[in-house]
Amino acid sequence: MNINIEFLPSKNGEETLKINEYFVHSKYNPNKEAEQLIHRQYTPHHTHIIFGYGCGYVVDALLKRRSFEETIIVIDPLFDSRTLRPERKSSNLFLFDSTAISMLELYINKIAANTRVAFKIICTSNYEKVFPKEYKELLKKIVDIQYKNRTNDYTLIRYAKEWQRNFIENLRNLNKDCTIERLHKQYNCPIVIASGGPSLTKQIPLLKKYRNNLILISAGSTTNSLLSNDIEPDYVVTIDGGEPNYNHFKQLNFKNAEIIYCMQNHYKVRKSFSQRGYIIGTESFDELSMYLEKEFNLKFPALEYGGSVAHAAFNIAHYISSGPIALIGQDLAYTDNLTHAVNNKHAREIDEAFIKEREAFQVEGYYGEPVWTNPVLQSMKLDFEALITVRKPDVPYFNCTEGGVKINGFEQMTFEDFFKKFAGDKVISKVTKVNDTSQQLDVHNKLKQILISLNELKELLINGLTIVKKIESLNQIDQKALKKLDSIDKKVNKLLVKIPMEPMTNSITIDILNHYLPIENETTTETYKRVNKQTKALYTQLQDAINYTEQCIKKVLENSEVENNE
Repeated sequence: MNINIEFLPSKNGEETLKINEYFVHSKYNPNKEAEQLIHRQYTPHHTHIIFGYGCGYVVDALLKRRSFEETIIVIDPLFDSRTLRPERKSSNLFLFDSTAISMLELYINKIAANTRVAFKIICTSNYEKVFPKEYKELLKKIVDIQYKNRTNDYTLIRYAKEWQRNFIENLRNLNKDCTIERLHKQYNCPIVIASGGPSLTKQIPLLKKYRNNLILISAGSTTNSLLSNDIEPDYVVTIDGGEPNYNHFKQLNFKNAEIIYCMQNHYKVRKSFSQRGYIIGTESFDELSMYLEKEFNLKFPALEYGGSVAHAAFNIAHYISSGPIALIGQDLAYTDNLTHAVNNKHAREIDEAFIKEREAFQVEGYYGEPVWTNPVLQSMKLDFEALITVRKPDVPYFNCTEGGVKINGFEQMTFEDFFKKFAGDKVISKVTKVNDTSQQLDVHNKLKQILISLNELKELLINGLTIVKKIESLNQIDQKALKKLDSIDKKVNKLLVKIPMEPMTNSITIDILNHYLPIENETTTETYKRVNKQTKALYTQLQDAINYTEQCIKKVLENSEVENNE
């Protein structure tokens, strides 16, 4: 596309900009136009994304207008060729060229993580006409990020208690299992990751034919489809903490397959595996990982697990092997109008009602044809594409699904060609002894120490809520009470670091951040009342979290004592 830009004087003498046949600022008063635009568009506590820098009037107007130092992201295709070279600098202001659109989620995670779903897109006049492709891509990217973050937040709140319980229960496994570090680059052979998409069914014959010439990793519930075809995987990756995940495994009894799991995985799933397991740490919970490292001297590699068990399996595959990786059953679409492979417990045919219910839409398929997918599956596709961008695997990797969506960045290869190129006739043996230097960890006493810290925290919260109620009853600001409350806050935060309760505290944080934001031009009295309500909500929810965590720990201790006495 040929771009012609002209900097011209406006009627009031300010510089305006014309790109091809379009003026992107007023020909009369560019500053006033920008101020009027921002007056209409500015939304407190949102990350503002400006498409089109131009002469910078819109950015300057927003910098003057924002009330809470909100993050401003500017994207301008004219930055690509350095046609525009803005020098504007300010706090929380970030300027990107159009290549940043495809990577926008990564940037947002670093510079505007707390925004979550609160984004405001402002388009500088006529930029959407000059750069329609880039603008459309930006709008779609923001919708995808919002959907993903909204889903993640809902999941975090929905499963907070289950993840907390699972973490406490899975602590009992630390003496019989080891971390995934023990498997680092232990293999130099083809690895196949089986997922439960509809296309898995047609790959079963080849999988059986070459079963002895590869390492097979099953992603979660896909295991049922494999076992129904008399195929037992070498490893089963499972990271889901919900009861439905356990239901996939509760009737299974693996003789040879080994489990690879995170600490939030449903604790009962472990009982289906008789062999040693491998722990990949705690996904998205840095404080839990630090607790395990500090208290048990356990170290976990920094793997990008993505949003699903298939993403985790993919990253684990190139962590444990220097051989090529093949994805099968990774449809991320309703191939042949089916939701899952045959014999998967969730398998069903799709119809018009299903498409409407799941908000399905069509995207480019594996062979270039349109295929049906939905926002959740599309988010998983984007996660795969982001994973190989953030940390490109150091081994060859291929999408051998032969169906479903096209995953950009993956080389497509038929499953048969993958085997012809990489498998050969060599029989692959699974690693059975992995430098066993396990140590006996005193999990029992660690749990008792947590109980002591929980009791200390309880007392602090009771004292804090007493002060909060006193403040509520007064009509004036009590500086002495505020000072006491500040002291309690510091002690609470110090204790929380010692207690592995991050799933619960994270869900509380989301609620507090969303419901107690300051208003514009807030008075001292209004701030005083808002912070007091916020503290009351925080302390009350923490009390509930403590009581639940305490129940989980006492249950584990009781079960351990029963087992020891048998």
